[in-house]
Formats: sequence, C-alpha cells, structure tokens
Amino acid sequence: MSTLRERNFRRLKQSIAGEKSDGHAVFNFYTFPFFQAVTGVNLDDYFHKPEVTLKCQIEALEKLDGIGNPLPDMGSVAEASGLGGIVKFDDHGFISVHPNPDIADADDIDDLDWLEPGDPYGDNYMRQALETLQYMVDNCPKGYTVNPHPVMGPFTVGANLRGISDFCADTIAEPDLVNKILDVVVETQIRFMHAQEEILGSLHHILVADDLSAFLSEPAYREFILPRYQQMFKEFPDTQRWLHNDSTARHIAPAIADSGMVAWQYLPSINPHDALELTKGKVTLLGGLNPLDLQKWTADETYDKCIEVLKSFEGNNRCVLAAGGSINQVPIENLKAMFKAADDYKIK
Repeated sequence: MSTLRERNFRRLKQSIAGEKSDGHAVFNFYTFPFFQAVTGVNLDDYFHKPEVTLKCQIEALEKLDGIGNPLPDMGSVAEASGLGGIVKFDDHGFISVHPNPDIADADDIDDLDWLEPGDPYGDNYMRQALETLQYMVDNCPKGYTVNPHPVMGPFTVGANLRGISDFCADTIAEPDLVNKILDVVVETQIRFMHAQEEILGSLHHILVADDLSAFLSEPAYREFILPRYQQMFKEFPDTQRWLHNDSTARHIAPAIADSGMVAWQYLPSINPHDALELTKGKVTLLGGLNPLDLQKWTADETYDKCIEVLKSFEGNNRCVLAAGGSINQVPIENLKAMFKAADDYKIK
C-alpha cells in the first residue's frame, strides 16, 4: 500500500499535469520560520551550516509523515545579496535584504553603467545556497528528494535593491532604468539556476516567489513581468514554473494564467471558484485556507474546515489544498489534519 507521502505526491503531480485523480493534494511552502518554530534551531546555524539546515528540516518533515522535501533556504536574499543588497538579521535571527545604496540613489539609467550580473559563487548567499544544496544532495536521507532553492521574481529582487515604492514609480517615470535592473537581475538568476542544475543534474521545477509584482497594474504586469519570466526560463524549457504570490493579486490573475506558470499559490481572500474562473483553468491553484485561521483552530476544527474547502473545489483536482501564505505558526497537528482531510476526501 502506498504511503500518505506517496499518495499526496501522486495527486499533486496529476493536478499539475491536468490529469484526473482520486483526491486532492496538499501543498505547504515550508521556510525557515516554520522550521525554527518546530525545532527551535538557532537561525545563525541554520543559514550558515548546511548540516544543521538538513538535520533541522528532516526533523520537522518527519513530524509530518515525511510529506515534503528538504531544500536550501536563504529566505529572500540570495540573488539580491549577489547584486549588492544589504543583508541584515533582526533580533529573532530572521534574514532580510535591503537596498543597495548605489542602486537606490541612481537618478537614471546612465547612473547604472557599472551594474553587472552577480556571480553565484561569489561572496554572497547564492554561494551559501549552493553549498547547502551540494551538502543536501550528498547527505539526504533515503526517501527524500532535494528541491532547488526558490528564486525570487525579478521584479521582487529589483524592488528590494532599489526600494519598493521607488521601483514601482520607476515603471512609469524611468522604465529604461527598470529594464536595466531587470536585465541584470534575470541574468544573475539564470546563472544561479544553472549552478543549481549542475548540482542536481536537472531542474524539475523552480518555485518563483514574486509577491511585489502584484503592486503593478495588469498592463504593467504584462509589460514588465511576463517577458522576464519567459527570459528566465528560456534556457530551462523542461523546468516547471511554480509561482508563490500571495499578495493582493486578483487584478493580475488573468496575466498569471498567461505566464507559463503551472501552479500558483494565491491569497486566501480569493475563493477557489473565482481563482479558477480568473485563470481559465490554465493553472493548478494552491490555496483555499487562511494561515491565520489555521493557527487558531484545533486539529478537529482544521479537519472539518478542510473538508468544507475540499467540497468547494467541486471535484476539480486542479485545486490543491494549501494555506494562502505562511504556515510559520501553524501547529503540526493542524498540518497533519490538512493531510488527513485531503486523503479521506475522495473525488467521485
């Protein structure tokens, strides 16, 4: 008999492929705050010692019946740190990236003549991610597959380097400057993805985290975002594109449907029926649950609420049960209740 891990993976694969399935899959985007909440790991060790990263993640995943895979996890800083973004840690050890002053202070494109793509093996967190990836590949326990480090959306990286409000305003006032930054960011990401591909042997999929692109209008999204996704993945035609954008993105949902993404983790304020209609059935939709609700429910309440959401999918397995955002403070028992509900609920 197949395990719950195997059944969930099969259903997720069938959903992405647009194939019929006997049930709905569950998807969770596990990141460093979740792993710390579960294991109490010291985050300085987590970010800088690959053996700690792997041990911590496997410890947490084992509590979830092994449903999930380990991956390098430098938060959102990897590519931006290779382009002069300032990496900082808060009082809790959480990692973040802040603008490169030389990019933030540029008045126009001529002030960025010096800007060149970053080196994935330079003194930055892309290199740390690659070292962690190599360690995981060499030491991953049997039964798990190592996933690649997610990439940030090019616009999100550019906004982090320039300053979010200024970069959004630049799309109107200084579009040439925006395109210059995006060109350099995309080339950096292509190099980062090739380096990961070399370690893994192939890139089955890449998760693109791109919340900040939702600050644009749909026409601007089509002008600045969609061409960059195509540019990023041109050299990776066999790599599936998964999108995490749980910002207020209803207005760009039709454009996301045209982005080449095979899956989209979306904000819980969009109900599944609307998400399906807006994306015309082109994309597997990961959502339906609010992580803030998941934090406060009991396991029994979680199970019952999940069944309600699964019923709302109306048998369409292009809908995958997921929280529309961070699950950092969601109890393990509630996450297990999600998996049990999806496994119990059969598509007729």
